[in-house]
Amino acid sequence: MKVYSASTRLPYFGVMLSSKLASNEVMYRVMSDKLMALAQDLPGYLGAEWAGGEIDIMVTYWQTEEDAAAWTEHPVQRRILSLGKDFWYLAYSLKQFQVVTDDPFIKADQASGEGERFPRVVTKRGILTLLEASHTPLLYDYVNQEKDFLAPWEPTRSDAYYSLETCQLRIREMRRDFLEDRGVVLCFLSPEEDKMLAYTNFSNVARGVFQSCNLGYSLRQSEQGKGIMQEALEAGLHYLHKEWHIDRIQACYMPRNARSAAVLQKLGFDKEGLAKRYLKINGQWEDHVLTALLLR
Repeated sequence: MKVYSASTRLPYFGVMLSSKLASNEVMYRVMSDKLMALAQDLPGYLGAEWAGGEIDIMVTYWQTEEDAAAWTEHPVQRRILSLGKDFWYLAYSLKQFQVVTDDPFIKADQASGEGERFPRVVTKRGILTLLEASHTPLLYDYVNQEKDFLAPWEPTRSDAYYSLETCQLRIREMRRDFLEDRGVVLCFLSPEEDKMLAYTNFSNVARGVFQSCNLGYSLRQSEQGKGIMQEALEAGLHYLHKEWHIDRIQACYMPRNARSAAVLQKLGFDKEGLAKRYLKINGQWEDHVLTALLLR
């Protein structure tokens, strides 16, 4: 969620798109990010706010009624709505309105930048954190420099996956997923924060009677055998259990991946079975050993 508070004179104007999606469609997220980036470059743009959940809400604010009307009828906006009817919307509503009252509140520690809710954990040999926009070059270097090394252990990637734009979109999605309680991607950076060493992804968070998630991870080839992966995962697991109250973490690995098996064993994961042809990795359906860590 993002909240906008204006410093401009009243009244000002807004355009609100409320939508109910058929699924958590990645392409819709990409198109939404492009739409918001476009709005920022248009005359009269003031700011935006958004919230996700069962209903997605995106609001843009404009200086004049004419600016808001132009955005409502912008051809890109209309094109996305048209595509959405065919591909990802169950329902949507686009409204234009006037703001006549604005009564903002920002807690003091948030205004000063303190009390930041995004995780940042300092360990003995690095920093485990949720990436922000300024870290885009680090993610870009990681996926491209480790492309050949990681290929045998990951799904087949398109060329677009390795682009700077995709890295930017991935970081936005990481932060959105965190805010919407869907998952936490924590990347392990060097102490100087000038290099990304490892990647951990706590995904598919299930609440209620489950309180569980899935775990995926990767490590630079040059950092293999140093205990870096274990250090990053120990910090991540501690954070997830303490802050997100997750007490069952599931992870899987291919039987031939001895390093992954050793890391999970050291962390206390127990084997729960073997899933035949479980995931399509590097173009082939691969068996996976299923494991879980219980913190209950």
